[in-house]
Amino acid sequence: MPAARPSRSPTKAPRRAAPRTGSRGSSPPLDRVALLAHQLRTPLSTINALAQGLMRRADRLTIHDVQTRAERIWRASLRLDELIDMILSYTRASSGGIVLNPSEFRPAELIQRVCREQGDQEPARPLHVEIRNLPEMIVGDPVLLEQAFVIVVSNAMKYSPPDQPIKVSAHRDHKAVRIVVRDHGIGIPERDLPFVMQPFFRGQNARKLPGTGLGLSLAWYILKLHGGDLTVESREGHGTKVTMIVPETNVTGLSYSI
Repeated sequence: MPAARPSRSPTKAPRRAAPRTGSRGSSPPLDRVALLAHQLRTPLSTINALAQGLMRRADRLTIHDVQTRAERIWRASLRLDELIDMILSYTRASSGGIVLNPSEFRPAELIQRVCREQGDQEPARPLHVEIRNLPEMIVGDPVLLEQAFVIVVSNAMKYSPPDQPIKVSAHRDHKAVRIVVRDHGIGIPERDLPFVMQPFFRGQNARKLPGTGLGLSLAWYILKLHGGDLTVESREGHGTKVTMIVPETNVTGLSYSI
């Protein structure tokens, strides 16, 4: 991402205006259900078609053919699992059902593990990780924080071409860990930027790409539960920068609605 690009005011929290018909940040409940159903059907259709092809042509396929189809089924199942997990997490968050389970963990290990696992899904993509001066241990919910970090990194990969690099940097910032994920993707139109963390909202230039519009709102919610923050800076056609602030010791007793 070019260092000299114009700066945008970071988006800090979903706006919670009352729903209006045709408003940019809201959609009727039936439209949301239809969106979720469509997103679930896509990987299911892929799995179904590939599995039927394997059964019909098993005696004519080479080992390479079987391996290729099996990998595509595996990736579609990962996408399906991700969608189901996202929907369940959103349901819990919207009902106040997510409770922190804080423990000590090593932030550098969590960041490296997520980057390694996400990178394995796109081995040809450059993924640069820079970690410096992190505290050895912090206190927080490592499961939830990993989920938030996975959302941010997978978004960067989803919305940028496969040959474009993703840069992840992390360092200590006062009594917090600052994690920054930058991509060279499609970016977010300026008119859409204030709404990107509203549940189910999708930017105009992302409507044809897979997604539910729940990821960033869920990641923001998780960071807020920890007493941290998540901000987004972006410029259409020039990529996106997402910053996550994770306090070294989580703040308990916070309550946020998604």
